Order: sequence, then structure tokens, then C-alpha cells
Amino acid sequence: QVNQVIFLNYLMKLKAGAKSELTFVGSLFALGLIVFWDTWRIELPEINLTISPKLFPYIVSILLMLLSSVLFIQVLRGDVALPEGLEPGGKIEKSDLRTFSIVLASLFAYLLLIERGGFVIANTVTFIGISYSFGNKNLIKATGIAVLLSTIIYFSFTKFLNVALPSGIFKGLM
Repeated sequence: QVNQVIFLNYLMKLKAGAKSELTFVGSLFALGLIVFWDTWRIELPEINLTISPKLFPYIVSILLMLLSSVLFIQVLRGDVALPEGLEPGGKIEKSDLRTFSIVLASLFAYLLLIERGGFVIANTVTFIGISYSFGNKNLIKATGIAVLLSTIIYFSFTKFLNVALPSGIFKGLM
């Protein structure tokens, strides 16, 4: 318990920006763990292969966890990156949580809509949300551009490249 208090006090005294870097490094390590676990669950094919299909995902996951551990130690030692455009010793501005939240909500909407609504609907909603979060106030123009680009991409992939994209509510029409 005493070690936890010491560690938490140490975290509170980190340089500005170190906590966000630790969060990023922690998420990279978690991604490495997820890839490792997912690779471990893969069932191997019955055919005899020279190289297992698990080899490269294992290498990537182990390297990701190893490098994120090195970065974690560097950040704890005080080696914090400087945000782009900031002079050494300058004040680090707080993150724009509103923009981040809208972008994150748009990406979650994409996940929820891709199978139900289809590619065109999911892409359109995501495009509108992200363009709004970055300051676009003309949502009608954004909607037109999103529908046009999503439709072009959908037909390019499905008709010309023969890559199946979810049609969702437009099943049978597209």
C-alpha cells in the first residue's frame, strides 16, 4: 500500500504532457496484448505449413509490447515529447475534449451503422460528424459531399474491384 502511494505521488509530479503520453503508451501496450491474445486463439489450418500464420502477429505483438514498455520507462524518467509548434518551456494547452468526443462518437456510430445501415449510411454519418467537429458549420454541403463520396467509393469497390461492402438498408437497390 505504501508503494502505491509513492507511485501515485510520483505520477502527480510528472511533467506536463507526461500523463497523456503514459495513456497513449498504455493503450499501445494493451493493443499488443489484444493482438497476442487473439493470435493465441487462432486455430491452425490442417495443412502442413513451413511458417505458421501465427508467426508475424506474434512478432508484431511482442515488439509492440516491448517498445511500449521502453517508451513507458522513458516517459517516467522525464523524456516527454514536445507538441508540434511549441517552443521548449512553453505552456502545453489542454486537449480539446469536445472535438475529441465528437470524433469518437462519429467512429462509434460507424461501428454501429456499418452492418445495419450499410456502408453509404455509416460513411455519411461519420463524415458529417468529423467535419462538424473540425468546424464545418455547413452540414447540408457536408451531407452532399459525404453521400457523393460514399456512393462513389461503394460502387468502385463493389462493381469494379468485386469487394463486397455492406449495403444495409439499400440491399437489393445497389
